[in-house]
Amino acid sequence: MNSKNSILIVIVIFLGLAGYGYFNAVAGPKNGETDNPQIVIEPKNFDLGAINYGSVAEHKFQLKNSGASELDIRRIATSCGCTTAKVDKNNLASGEETTLTVIYDTGAMGDSPHAKGQQERIIYVQSNDPVSPQTEITIQAYVN
Repeated sequence: MNSKNSILIVIVIFLGLAGYGYFNAVAGPKNGETDNPQIVIEPKNFDLGAINYGSVAEHKFQLKNSGASELDIRRIATSCGCTTAKVDKNNLASGEETTLTVIYDTGAMGDSPHAKGQQERIIYVQSNDPVSPQTEITIQAYVN
């Protein structure tokens, strides 16, 4: 066997092991598990419409645990410091709901050209849902 074939075999083995490791590390329910928490946020996106620069807009989303075991909201983050989000309750029993309040402060970015016009912000909700460990929702607005 020549050195080119040996190198090719090593590369194929390496890629196979890397792929196997990746797919075993991806989050998801284990075989036979049916009692997982399941996060549901409605709606997935919301348009605040046209709002004036310097104003503060708020929208409340419904967050529900549709799974069979307790849902733990572990972290909430936003794509911009001008947007904040919080839940009324971090631990939800099966079937329980809470409110996710999102506040968008149009003046928080300063009076720059990119602070006006069509805007979109993303809210990231991390939980112990093994299928959706991070759920994203969006808000949009046209800032005058």
